[in-house]
Order: sequence, then structure tokens, then C-alpha cells
Amino acid sequence: MWAEVGVREKGRRRARIVGVDAARALAILGMFASHVGPNPYGGGLDTLVQGVTGRAAALFAFLAGLSLVLMSGRAPLRGWHRDTAAVVTRVLVRAALLIPLGMWLADLDTGVLVILAFYGLYFLLAWPALWLDARTLALLAAGLALLGPIASFLLRRAGDTGEIAYAAPGFDDWHGPGELFRTLFLTGSYPALTWLPFVLAGMAVGRLRVADLRVQRALVGIGGGLAVLGYGGSWLVVELFTGERLARVAAPDTVPELIHGRVGSVPVTDPAWLTVAEGHTGTPFEIVGATGVALALLGLALLACRARIGRILLDPLIAVGAMALTVYTGHLIAIDQWFPLDRGQTWSRLFGFAAAALVLCGLWRHTLRRGPMEAALHLLSAAPARWVRGPSRPVPVPAAPVPDRVADRSEQ
Repeated sequence: MWAEVGVREKGRRRARIVGVDAARALAILGMFASHVGPNPYGGGLDTLVQGVTGRAAALFAFLAGLSLVLMSGRAPLRGWHRDTAAVVTRVLVRAALLIPLGMWLADLDTGVLVILAFYGLYFLLAWPALWLDARTLALLAAGLALLGPIASFLLRRAGDTGEIAYAAPGFDDWHGPGELFRTLFLTGSYPALTWLPFVLAGMAVGRLRVADLRVQRALVGIGGGLAVLGYGGSWLVVELFTGERLARVAAPDTVPELIHGRVGSVPVTDPAWLTVAEGHTGTPFEIVGATGVALALLGLALLACRARIGRILLDPLIAVGAMALTVYTGHLIAIDQWFPLDRGQTWSRLFGFAAAALVLCGLWRHTLRRGPMEAALHLLSAAPARWVRGPSRPVPVPAAPVPDRVADRSEQ
């Protein structure tokens, strides 16, 4: 009986892990669509790509928060001692490595707004939340989803930085640590002020028993509801209240032209811009909607990976998700070296990138296991964490229980 329970629990843990990998692969493929796929505003079938604009990167950030919790042991940290200091060290080293890696990739001639440096700041800001439980994390994410966009709007308007449309920092445009922080936190294309809610929401989900069927179904249901609330609520508010006002402040451009010409934030000419929900706008409606999509996709991926047949069918996706950092880095190098975007962004190029990732990651994953970038990040962060933790202490072995008959005799 206990052996059967152990097998079932092992299977559930495996399904949970590969389900997260499958969801992460969807985020990577969505980024492929945004980077090398056709223009989503070109009409016809090309408009399908618009469905992933902003939502793929948001899913990636959401899963980064979930992975942060899994890496720290799932349960909230308690107190401050060598073990918790080792966890924090591991997180901070990874953050410190992601920032220069993202800046180096941003210097490549790709035309892609690289997100990795922003991820580094997300981790630097999110590590204190490792002590929080799921409910507190969810409330904090909700509060930041509402207040973060408003704070961004006010700060950018007060600082005269509201018209920055595209910004991903690299070494070539280095202007000091202060400017780097401002770009990563406020004015860049994935600013931490409005993207931390995705990370915190992912951390909250990581605290749950996501291997449980009820939790997985709840993720799909709640995610769908949040998506409707975010995107549907924005549509309703714009149609009833702010649409005509936005058209006036956007003139001579149209509202879609002005929105689609920006990545990361809305203009600061009028607070009505905070009612839109297009991808990469960083408004409360967009954050709620994109978080809902992330929750639903994670729940669906976890459900699909519960059965063995699902894990077999999704194995190529699982391999891509397990090597997400390698794939993301590799596809940018490929764009820079062999597939420049000025030669066209087409369906065939998108399918080619996706097929190459699925095949190569499948071969690598089943022969060499961990991806090269993942292995390097693990080694470089685990070594200082072990040093901080210090020599491992032997685990005390509990004394064998005294048989009832012996205990009875001793009491007589």
C-alpha cells in the first residue's frame, strides 16, 4: 500500500514539474512569434500573432516567480540563518548574472527588446517575498497590479520620461548604474514597477499544491475569469467612457497606432490611457488580463501532463521549457548571425525556429540532460550558496521506538 502511495506521489511531482516546463515552452514559442513571426497588424492570418503579444513575456515572468519559489523549497522561509542565507545567495547570484547577460544580448544586432536584464532586477526586488505565504503574495501582487501602473504614470510624467517607447539596456549605451536602474525599473520595455505583479503572482501559485487536480482546475477557472475581467473590463470601460477621449488625445494618430508604437508603458498625456489593455501597456487591466492568461495556460499544461500519454505527447515542449534560458539566448544569437529581421518576419521563419528548438532541445535533453546555460547558471550560483551554508551537518537519526511490551514492563 505505502509503495503504491509513494509511486503515485512521485508521479504527481513529476507531472507538476514537466507541466511547468511545458508552460514555459509556450512562453518561449510565443516570444518566437513576436520576434520572428509575421507582423501581427498586417491583416489576415497574421493577426493571430497579436494574441501572444505581451502575453508570452508575461507568462515567462509569471513562471520565473513560480520557479523562484520552487528553487527555495516551496515553503516560506523562516528566520535568518545559514540555510536561508544560502537560498538568498543563490537568488542574488542568478540575478547578478542575468543582468550582464541581458545587456550583452541587447547589444547584438537583432532588433529584439531583450528581457533578461529586467529579469535580474525582478529577482533582486522579489527575494524578500520568499518569507511570505501564498495569500500575502497574492494580495501583494493584486495591490501592485493596481498601484504600480498609477505610480509609473505619475513618476514618468513628473520626470519627463513618458515618451520613451523602446528601451532595453546594453553595454553600448551605458550611462551609469543610476540610468540602468531607471530603465529596468521604470522607463524600459519590461519595467519592474509594472511587471513585478506577474512575478509575485507566480510565487503565490508556487506556494500551492499545484500537483493536486483541484488546484489545477482552479488555476484554469480563476485564470479565465481574470482574463475576462482584465480584457473585457478594459473593452467595456473604453467603449462606455474613455474611447472618445483617447481618440482626441491620440490625434493625429489613431489609438491603436499610438499604442502599438510603444512597448512597456502608455503615454502620460492623459490618465485615460490607463484604461486600455493592449499587450505591453502595463496598465491595471492589462496586468490582470495577462496574469489570467498565465494562470489558465499553466493549469492547462499541468492537466495535460497528469497522464503518461500527455507527458509523452508533450515531451518536445517539455524539453524546450527545461532549457528555456538556452533557447532564448540561442535564438537571439541565431537572429544576429544568420536570420536578421530586416530580411523578413514570416510564418516559415517562425515554424523553422520552433521546429529547430523542439528537435534540438529534445535531442540534448535526452542525452546531456541540463541545458548549457542552465548548467552554467546552476554551477555559478550553487557554489557560493554552498559556501554560505557551510559544512553540511549530519542528519540526526531518531531513536527506534520502544516496543509496547517493553514499555509495559518498565512501567510495572
